[in-house]
Amino acid sequence: MSRWFLIFLTSLLIVLGARYGTYSPLPTAVFGDCETPVAETKLQGLWELDRIDNYEAFHEALGENSGFLGFIEVVAYPFVLERSQLYRIEQCGSNIALSVNYLRTWLVATAEIEESDIQVEMKDFTTELKETLEETFEEVMTDVKDALSIQAKPETNKALKFIRKSNNLNLVAELTLSDEEITLYGTLNGKNYKEKIYYDAGELVREIAFVDSALGSTDFIYRRYP
Repeated sequence: MSRWFLIFLTSLLIVLGARYGTYSPLPTAVFGDCETPVAETKLQGLWELDRIDNYEAFHEALGENSGFLGFIEVVAYPFVLERSQLYRIEQCGSNIALSVNYLRTWLVATAEIEESDIQVEMKDFTTELKETLEETFEEVMTDVKDALSIQAKPETNKALKFIRKSNNLNLVAELTLSDEEITLYGTLNGKNYKEKIYYDAGELVREIAFVDSALGSTDFIYRRYP
């Protein structure tokens, strides 16, 4: 057995070990039985982590280990996560769901959004015109009655509601969706942070920045899952 074969075999075992040692089945879709259609966006779907930029900032904000052990974690965690982490974004009506795994632990959360881009099936123009002419009077009267009893729109609850939550990650956040960009403000293990999720040149980017971090933000960059 040659030296190069041993090197190849060792590398293969390391990669496969990192993948299957952190494997956890993808949870079922939160909105698998959604009956409220929404327009597809570039964010929706299943993504796999391709690379992490500046993981040191994320580790410093949350990690309690320093010195040599902290250095090992900064090197090892990105290597493992880049071979195991999936991220799924779902939308149903005015609700959105986020699913992500950190090693073997899955976090699944839902939140309300301000508006949903609901698709409406277009009627035949002739049929629509006929219906409009026949119901003009009734519609006008209905509009007047509705105008006299306008009710305030209920306030949107933007807080994340966890379906599955980690025992090691204490996460509280509020979510907004605007122009196909998701923004979260919250605390993670007691540290205030802001997260932006957006589409960029075929990739999904999660940009996470902690308050008072001297090392800047950490970018988790995903590609479409095959």
